[in-house]
Amino acid sequence: MRKVNLEVCVDSNEAAMAGKIVNYLRLSGCSVKVVNLPDCDYLVSDRCGIERKEVKDFAQSLKDGRLFEQARRLSEGYERPLLILQGYLPLISKFTRISPNALWGALSSLALDFGIAVIPTPNADATARLIERLAYHEQAKEKRPIQVRRAKRKPTLLEEQLYLLCGLPNIGRSLAEELLRRFRTPLRVLEEFAEAEIHVSKTGKTRRLLGPLKEVRGVGPSIVEKAKRVLNTPYGEADEA
Repeated sequence: MRKVNLEVCVDSNEAAMAGKIVNYLRLSGCSVKVVNLPDCDYLVSDRCGIERKEVKDFAQSLKDGRLFEQARRLSEGYERPLLILQGYLPLISKFTRISPNALWGALSSLALDFGIAVIPTPNADATARLIERLAYHEQAKEKRPIQVRRAKRKPTLLEEQLYLLCGLPNIGRSLAEELLRRFRTPLRVLEEFAEAEIHVSKTGKTRRLLGPLKEVRGVGPSIVEKAKRVLNTPYGEADEA
């Protein structure tokens, strides 16, 4: 049986940070090409783009809202999008203020709203082995070549509206769609977040959302507080917050 020469394209920024993975791929016989990949970290076929995140970066991207924008680009760019989550996942809850519900909610949104398969790996060695196997599956078994250059289509107005709302913390595509159905325009959604009130009990243990947003399933005091922080923090003070 003729040996297939596997090829893996690696984004230039990722290659600079993940030398151990790149070296493993080369030592395993893969032809590694370092290129500019705007929508993913690794490319193993025309349909399979791979984003790699260590758990610390995953937590930070969830907090600052980057996660769902990256997920949108990945899912729009590739038929078989994948996220490799590298490291010990429970550390997110141990060393950050992200609640387990927010964490599992984000992972659920990646799978259900964006169609992204999330594969955990314990370390860089395991990540490299997985990428090599993915390349083998796509190129040796499925006979799918790598195609770096893709024709970019212009996003629709609805996609641009959803993209705008998904920039708010913990708002995925499905929740953004529900907000637009309820309030019609992104401007009205932002106004509702800005004007929403949260009632705190005398003991401080119970918080209750007031106003029209309370009728939207999935929106609670925590999401509103995070959105208010994004909308109301002056420029220049965000890095200090």
